Amino acid sequence: MRKIWEVDFNIIGPLTLEREVQFKQEKGFDHQQQFYSDINLKPTSSGFKATITAYADSLETAETVAYVYFGRMRDVLSLNNDIPIQLNTNEGWFNNRKNFTSRRRLTKSDVIIAFKMARHFEIEHPKLLRSIGWYSKGKLSHNTFDQFTAFWNVIEIISKEYHTTTSRTSRGIKNQIYQCFIDNFGEIRSWDLPEDWIDDMYDKRNVIYHGGQDITLDTIKDTSKLIPLLEKTSKELIDKIISANYHENDFEYLVF
Repeated sequence: MRKIWEVDFNIIGPLTLEREVQFKQEKGFDHQQQFYSDINLKPTSSGFKATITAYADSLETAETVAYVYFGRMRDVLSLNNDIPIQLNTNEGWFNNRKNFTSRRRLTKSDVIIAFKMARHFEIEHPKLLRSIGWYSKGKLSHNTFDQFTAFWNVIEIISKEYHTTTSRTSRGIKNQIYQCFIDNFGEIRSWDLPEDWIDDMYDKRNVIYHGGQDITLDTIKDTSKLIPLLEKTSKELIDKIISANYHENDFEYLVF
């Protein structure tokens, strides 16, 4: 029999809980294995503390699987509220900040829905969940090039998975992105984007990915100017895919 472990996480960000909550998540992401049962969340001055029970043979396995499991819920919670959320204390720019003057107050239902969405996407739409994970990384990062990479990865992952197949889309990812945008945002002339935006972002992606540009103050400034619209567009694309597959209240009634 597998041992039962308790794993603690500190969730840090501009959020809080209206009260301490407890609930059971009967199944994890694996169809045949149940890793988690009891979940306890307590509000703190910088977010909330989570304690979850994990079923595993060793402490290392329990911590690893729990981190992945809880991290996916965190990613969805970050998307749903459009805020950066740090898990533990080693993901970047919240390390030295303990209090937030403005916070999103979450209910028990908010957290449970995030768990349900994460698990459902893992089973039914794993590429969508992966893109949400990149969006969460982009929200956390303070590095301009990492932000660009994270938000552009959202667009590439979704476009490759969710596009109408045409003769053009077989030619590569850029054509798939164009088709995905047409599918979700309408014809090109109706997009709320600069002309040739996809081409320009794709070229910038290649420069960053392949190290073809020196990192100078000017290139950092130029890239940072691209981030707000790239972030906005990547989130809108995620939201479009979710709304195309689900009704607003579907996850309130999902039973696993």
